[in-house]
Amino acid sequence: MKTRNLVAALIVTSVLAGASVLLGVGESLTFSPSEYYILSLGGVSVDVAGLTQAAEAEGFTLIEYQGNTAVARIGDQPTTESVDSLLTRSQLLIVDGDRFLLRVAGQTSSYTVRPSADGLDLVFSPTAEQTLDDVVAILLDLQGLGIIGNEVDLGFEAYAKDAQKGPAPPAGAMIESDLYWLTVAEDWHAFAGAKGLNLVGLRVEIVAEKLPGSEIPTEFASYVTGESDSLARLLLPIERLVELATSGDVGLLRQAYEPVAP
Repeated sequence: MKTRNLVAALIVTSVLAGASVLLGVGESLTFSPSEYYILSLGGVSVDVAGLTQAAEAEGFTLIEYQGNTAVARIGDQPTTESVDSLLTRSQLLIVDGDRFLLRVAGQTSSYTVRPSADGLDLVFSPTAEQTLDDVVAILLDLQGLGIIGNEVDLGFEAYAKDAQKGPAPPAGAMIESDLYWLTVAEDWHAFAGAKGLNLVGLRVEIVAEKLPGSEIPTEFASYVTGESDSLARLLLPIERLVELATSGDVGLLRQAYEPVAP
């Protein structure tokens, strides 16, 4: 994993039809097809209803969750295709309450905007060598969809696509490695399928092993689906896994596997 920083100011005038771009970077950047990049967009406030309307007009595949039930359509047309098959579409918007995941796949790269602990992340995955101009073109597209404003301050991390092992969890995070790796995986749904994790929208089913005398913090109570004195089962937003794992109230967050009798 490599960490870098860049600053981009996107200026769209009300007079000109196009957009001009000012870049505050001190070096030329290239993005390798052997890596994917997670860029922090920060705490951006997005009108999810407006984004849904814009994506519908562009013919995106939309999957909207009402609680744990998914309703899907392609553009403004309902579809009976399974959610699993729709997850592979090149233009996809998943809406889960007030949270969303937007993915666009092109000929030389794909990108995903999804929730993060700090607001939103942009996951950029080249299939051929790309430059900073290619990233800026994506930022302008996101600006047109109302996802970002006129200026972004981006820190980013690079991850090898062929890595056999993910990064270690942060110090003090009581979490299984696969669950932490999910938080930084290139594709949440593909990774969850490969690891046997159960996703419902943008939430993952987990078990929290509680420390003696501890309870699940109240800010996570709405995600609890079952509980005993020592365990709690939750359907937790993926971006909040580390927050719960570092709360000091759990001994371990683990996959919600069912024990098998000997």
